[in-house]
Amino acid sequence: MLIEFSIENFRSIKEKVTFSMIATKDISLDGNLIKDVLKEDTLLKSAVIYGANASGKTNVILALGFLKALVMNSHNHQKGQEIRFTPFKLDKKYLTKPTKMSIVFMKNEVKYHYEVSFDNEKVIEESLYYYPNNKKAVIFSRSDSKGFKFTIDEKEQKVISERTLPNVLYLSKSTQENYKKTAEAFDWFKDNLQVVGTTDHPALANFTIELMKKDAELKSYVLKALLEADVGIDDVSTISKKVSPEDLKNLPPEVIKLILGDKPEIEAYQIQTLHKGVVFDFQDEESEGTKRIFSLIGPWIDALKNGRILVVDEIDTKLHHLLNIFLIKLFHDPTQNKSNAQLIFTTHNTNLLDQDIFRRDQIWFTEKNPEKGSSDLYSLTEYSPRKDKDIEKGYLAGKYGALPFIKENRIF
Repeated sequence: MLIEFSIENFRSIKEKVTFSMIATKDISLDGNLIKDVLKEDTLLKSAVIYGANASGKTNVILALGFLKALVMNSHNHQKGQEIRFTPFKLDKKYLTKPTKMSIVFMKNEVKYHYEVSFDNEKVIEESLYYYPNNKKAVIFSRSDSKGFKFTIDEKEQKVISERTLPNVLYLSKSTQENYKKTAEAFDWFKDNLQVVGTTDHPALANFTIELMKKDAELKSYVLKALLEADVGIDDVSTISKKVSPEDLKNLPPEVIKLILGDKPEIEAYQIQTLHKGVVFDFQDEESEGTKRIFSLIGPWIDALKNGRILVVDEIDTKLHHLLNIFLIKLFHDPTQNKSNAQLIFTTHNTNLLDQDIFRRDQIWFTEKNPEKGSSDLYSLTEYSPRKDKDIEKGYLAGKYGALPFIKENRIF
């Protein structure tokens, strides 16, 4: 479970912003809460981020995805290889400042707190704390890139740290070398954090197919969800084939890289859907909305079943409002979400600003500072609206900010 995430000097985010899944003491919409996992706090099952185009809401999602990718791949960095560094560019001072990220999460009933700062050349600071028996303890801390401190397993960790390059995360390197105390935190990024972008990438549909092929019970869940979504699909089948760079030679190199990754070939599927006994080609004959719901439903069911944190940019892309509500309420329903899964997403759909769907502490906004050009992130709770308040009407009237500023209603 995600508890809190902070970002500083990343893309449009200049000064530190913090996104929190900790609930307030409000007792409304009890089903939207995860209880009894933290000693003092209750967590939220979902959160939504609103904001104008280019306000920075996608950058919050990108930061989570970036941190996961860095943790997962850092140990593969070669000596001198640059870290992908995207600082805030509208202030020259920040071009030489490090990006900083901090994340607090739960894994196997233990709370962890991981922090890292880096530039394009090296990891500058890094630390991992955990809370066995609710008491804070240091697993490792790192300063000035090579200055490590350990309070447990000092001999073992010192050997690993001496083999950790300046441009490599110790969290990644130590897990690669089978150090168990960091492996739990690494596994949270690998297994529990799932980030889905805005595009209908073929890998998403393939993920749903893989899920259905792997487990007959999961296939029944997918088909039931598609039935509930009323897209008319009775069954799904596939024809698989190997895809290599030669098969994709007419595509731009960057697209080929996106599809294949580092693999020489992948297994691709020609998906076929069944409607009232008639076979349809998924790619050519299904609507864009049907393809979107099919791409999402696999990660959705996987997250609900396995207690993952599902992060989705622009959930409303190509989906009807009622389908959005259907997907969101699966996370809020304790009969469907039995593993404390969490959903975080961005949207422009103001119809979801409904206090019958979301608590006030579940609603977040991003806004671009017109003078600095930087993004701010804040919760609706900062405005303390009444529980009977029409949040959508107030938002569109500009009471909570995070709206585009359109100077004139004309071009010519």
